[in-house]
Amino acid sequence: MNKKLLWLLAISLGFLLIGSISYAKVNNLATPNKENAQEININVDKKQQEIDGFGASGAWSLDPIGAEWSEENKDKLADLLFSQDKGIGLSMWRFNIGAGSEETDKEIVTDRFRRAESFKSGADEPYDWSKQSGQQWFLQAAKERGVEEFIAFVNSPPVWMTKNGHGQPDPNVGSTNLKEENVDDFAVFLADVLEHFEEEQLPFHYISPINEPTWDWNYAGQEGNRYNIEDIKKVITALHQEIENRGLETEIDAPEAVEYTSLLDDDIYASFTGSDSQYSSGNAGGAYPGKYREYIKELLGDSDIKEMVSNKISAHAYWSDLFTGEDRLIPLRESVRENMDRYDPNAKIWMSEYCVLGDHGHGRDLSMETALDVARLIHFDMVETQASAWQWWLAVSPYDYKDGLIYTDYSEQGDEETVIESKLLWALGNYSRFVRPGAYRVELEGANDKDGLMGSAYYQEEDDQLSVVLVNDSDETKPVHINTDNLPGNKGAIQFQPYVTSEEYDLESKNLFPAHKVFQVPPKSVVTLVAQ
Repeated sequence: MNKKLLWLLAISLGFLLIGSISYAKVNNLATPNKENAQEININVDKKQQEIDGFGASGAWSLDPIGAEWSEENKDKLADLLFSQDKGIGLSMWRFNIGAGSEETDKEIVTDRFRRAESFKSGADEPYDWSKQSGQQWFLQAAKERGVEEFIAFVNSPPVWMTKNGHGQPDPNVGSTNLKEENVDDFAVFLADVLEHFEEEQLPFHYISPINEPTWDWNYAGQEGNRYNIEDIKKVITALHQEIENRGLETEIDAPEAVEYTSLLDDDIYASFTGSDSQYSSGNAGGAYPGKYREYIKELLGDSDIKEMVSNKISAHAYWSDLFTGEDRLIPLRESVRENMDRYDPNAKIWMSEYCVLGDHGHGRDLSMETALDVARLIHFDMVETQASAWQWWLAVSPYDYKDGLIYTDYSEQGDEETVIESKLLWALGNYSRFVRPGAYRVELEGANDKDGLMGSAYYQEEDDQLSVVLVNDSDETKPVHINTDNLPGNKGAIQFQPYVTSEEYDLESKNLFPAHKVFQVPPKSVVTLVAQ
């Protein structure tokens, strides 16, 4: 071998060695040195709330996408959303039961991605189960990929049951757009839909008949409806009776409150805001007859309604972190928890819809910064609000807005079927793929800094799996040591598998490390440590 060849071989080996060292450094984030490490203590015997799941909504863009896209690209979307191997493994999926605005409201709802078909177009018309075929495709795809919980939700009653014949109110319809004489018909319609999908082996575990009842929804660019408290209770009572009569096991989910402040009792609201105004949360309460607030009190404080909604409240988390410069992240959630405990500490609360609004700015954002903002919000919803479920708004968005897990530039048939992943998709996956239904959040001490490192832990007793989700919102690496003294099993045998989402990684698995080692949580990252 000549000298030149030897020299080239040496250079090549050098590059290989440097590359392997670099790979090891990136892939192995554990070190033996505990000095200056943040000590995290977990006790699985101290259980908090049971987890129902993490989810997102198929409204409304997935109807045209599911009907018009190629099987290959639909499968790609479904894998990203539902697969526990290829995607984020959502365990809950929200299906919108449309009101029929596609037929009646094209001049009001001009965006085809925000209109919806209805399974029944008139009181005397037969059901057409071929409607909403795109959403139905994704419902089936979710089931095939292991999604465990399905929620059917309604924005407006069918247009033929409304006072103005549209899928949204106007100022003249009064407290609600649902005709008084159609309350029972609405319950029958929803129960018929539930029965049909149960026969199709796609049963809905939850039915949400009302959405954000506090807004006035007048001439909204989407389906919607307001309801005062009396209206809400009529719908819940009629639907509960119809479900009972048919022997269905579907639970009613209510009231999908527009924001956390609308949940609060007046005295807790006044304490939180420093104001005794009753109408700051939404605008229907100031303009129309009846009451549009205090949803915890009105639902959980009413023993009959409390039973009908299975001792559970659902609400949306809009404007719950920053609002006109005010930091609400922890104080508002503490107020919600205080209010829940006032009526029943064992009652469940769901965060059933969120996307980024308000002080975070507008415009499509695929960045890790937005992913961290949302991961931080999820953390405090789990540890302060003590939510049993957490659900994002649009699974797939065609908009220039912070409302999607996945985005597309597709608009009309013939357009490229683009699939654009956000960092938020994968950050949510740090929760959804590993914190499964039936797990309990368990005590974790040592990481709850909203500007630094936050941690929550979840234990699934059935398969003896512990998942620790760490959110590092700081610019610094955070060394942590997980104290295993209060974990079950052989302490010396416990190992953690890290999964990292950061600017560089999308829920990427890293090297296993034994529990006695220190883990280096990368800056600006979300990390899940899974121990079995």
